[in-house]
Amino acid sequence: MNTTRSREQEGTRSTRPLWVFTPSRTDPADLEFILVQRQRLLQDAVERVKESVLTAHKHHQLFVGPRGCGKTHLATLIVSRLASDVTLSDRLRIAWLNEDETCTTLLEFLLKIHAALAKRHPSEFNADQLAAAYELKPAEALSFVMRSLLEAVGGNTVLVLTENLDAIFENLRVEGQQQLRAFIQQHPRLTIVATAQRLVEDLSSRTRPFFGFFQTEHLKPLGVADATRLLQNIAELQGKSEVVAFLATSRGRARVRALHHLSGGNHRIYIVLAQFISEDSLDGLLGPFMKMVDELTPYYQERVRWLPALQRKIVEYLCVCEETAPVKEIARKLFASPQTVSSQLKELREKGYVEASQRGRESLYEVSEPLMRICVEVKDVQAHQPLRLLVDFLRVWYDDHDLRSRLEQARSASGSHGYLQAAIEQNASSGNIRKTILVRELESSVMYQRTADDQPSPAEDLNDLPEGALEALQSLEEGDLASACRCLNDAVAEEVDQARRNALVGKLVGVLSRRADKHYESRDFSRAVEDLTAVIALGGAPVKRVAWALVHRGLTHGRQGEPERAIADYTEVLALAGAPVEEVAWALVSRGMTHGQQGEPERAITDYTAVLALSLVPPVQHLWAYTGIAEEHARAGRWSEATASLEAGLNIGRSARPTYLPPPFEFVGILFSLGLSRDDRRSRATELVNLYATAGALNTLGEALVAHIGSLFRAGAPWPSADNLEQWADAWEQAASEMPDFRLSMRLLRTGVDFIKAGGERSGVLLSLTSAEREIMRQALGLDQAES
Repeated sequence: MNTTRSREQEGTRSTRPLWVFTPSRTDPADLEFILVQRQRLLQDAVERVKESVLTAHKHHQLFVGPRGCGKTHLATLIVSRLASDVTLSDRLRIAWLNEDETCTTLLEFLLKIHAALAKRHPSEFNADQLAAAYELKPAEALSFVMRSLLEAVGGNTVLVLTENLDAIFENLRVEGQQQLRAFIQQHPRLTIVATAQRLVEDLSSRTRPFFGFFQTEHLKPLGVADATRLLQNIAELQGKSEVVAFLATSRGRARVRALHHLSGGNHRIYIVLAQFISEDSLDGLLGPFMKMVDELTPYYQERVRWLPALQRKIVEYLCVCEETAPVKEIARKLFASPQTVSSQLKELREKGYVEASQRGRESLYEVSEPLMRICVEVKDVQAHQPLRLLVDFLRVWYDDHDLRSRLEQARSASGSHGYLQAAIEQNASSGNIRKTILVRELESSVMYQRTADDQPSPAEDLNDLPEGALEALQSLEEGDLASACRCLNDAVAEEVDQARRNALVGKLVGVLSRRADKHYESRDFSRAVEDLTAVIALGGAPVKRVAWALVHRGLTHGRQGEPERAIADYTEVLALAGAPVEEVAWALVSRGMTHGQQGEPERAITDYTAVLALSLVPPVQHLWAYTGIAEEHARAGRWSEATASLEAGLNIGRSARPTYLPPPFEFVGILFSLGLSRDDRRSRATELVNLYATAGALNTLGEALVAHIGSLFRAGAPWPSADNLEQWADAWEQAASEMPDFRLSMRLLRTGVDFIKAGGERSGVLLSLTSAEREIMRQALGLDQAES
């Protein structure tokens, strides 16, 4: 059903109500229109019922979830789609049982099914068919009802749709469940679609008749994206185009994210609150909201009563907490040990009463269903105050100016007046709830945790950032780069004072840059690119930081296997007016390396040479330029030019303070791949050993040799031939025969060569090394501890 298209064609606002507590009374077309998250689940459920009708293969489905999670919404659409399918009209009969009907025997359950069939299919099923049953004893009546029901059904299939199956099975007890299971198996005329609020023992225990009988789906709460779509769909259904547009903005999504923390993703709460968003009348919201609370209070009270005493106290404590609570705080307030509380919380998580979020290594707990918190709060006889969830909703959706404006318009005797006043007072004492929630959510991300050496992290900057900047950071967390960039620039533009604007830009650049570094270190290159792009797009960012971000984005593109994009970023640095010479040098070095990897040696040498022409750059950049030139000459077989450039680079690195002599990883790999004769290899190896010995850097040459042999093994079969490897090891052993400081490197190199020659299957080869040496070799080869 293409309801979106039909709404656009109608161009009219729906005046039909969305029934919050009985979705089955809502027009199915409207339920289809607002449906989110469960389209595939719905389609699959319908297809399974169709297969049950059209074949002998009968499916039985169970959807599990707490009150308000959308079970009846889903059930209504299953029935609607099946009822409108003309291919099923002659073969399917539907028995939709009333919610919360009590059946203590199979006889009563079958009577309820017959009554439901009579309502929907009166020409085939009527009460007179079963009138005689009431004159019989229960056992005889059951047999009579079974026969009569099966005769009336004939060759058709009956869809039995029943809600609260957990309660029905509890009332039927094991005997009634056994009878029902036997009836279904002996007479395969039923296909069941059921819902339950929890997966009770009657449905999950191996000792119970219906264990493994149902295909069970646990209905998940709404995520932020689906919640936003639900609110947009409701607003569009009601003709509120301005609300639809607002919810599509980064600020609108930020408010929904904050609202998500209050609602826990509960469908019913969103549908109730959507009335306020769309109708813009708090007085119109209070009635449905209080009705919802009043309806659910007995249910939640009963759920809490089922719990053991300590678990009940934990839940009650979390219900009155303003924020999430750590184990130690819960234990302190309940005069229990943290170990005991932790074990009880584990059980409560398994039962679905609580959930946890991480803040570093600490777990923070809260009740899973926010409605449970409301229903505990509403029973507080000492304080008849506005409900906190509704007050917090107002604080999420409106700023102080909006709240005060609405308070001025509200009648002092109205219910909305007290809620608006409470929201304003809570803002004054607790601050911006949206910002608080955004900071808390961002701080829970690993990107904002302290580093291992306990250095300051971006988390320390978040509370100083305006809400718009926090929204931008959250958009980046969600992968919405375009919205994040718009939101960042909006946040900067809103700051009128130039000094404060500069300070804000500096903080944002710092947060984004440090976060990009963390993403890069964790190899999450796409996220690193997003953060660096946000720095580059940030209006007013210092040229130095933009240049830095371009260089690092280029490096990240290179790690992603996108050399063209990397070269474009490096080139942009060179064209950037006022770019610091150090960043220009890094851009040239990096572009030269990329050109070399792309098989363009002359372009690479041109870039490296341009670096050498720059003055006032750190020695390390000249070193990298000389090293790059040496590599390109080596690839081309120009050995004397290669060693001359390499020597010049080593001299610069040796004179730097502190000394900087990086291992020649790339150079060693090039030398191996040149295919030189045995004598030429020995000659080149001897020259390099002498060169690095003179520079006092033999250890770095040895590190490169060991890393190279490890990379050959990690590349996998086919490995280089045994003769090739043996010749390689022999060349270096001959070159280093008079170098005692090089013996460890040679021992590791020889062991690595022997290991590869053995096909990497003789771990005993490594046993010739000491344990410390073996660990170095293991890491170079990429072996697990167990393999070595």
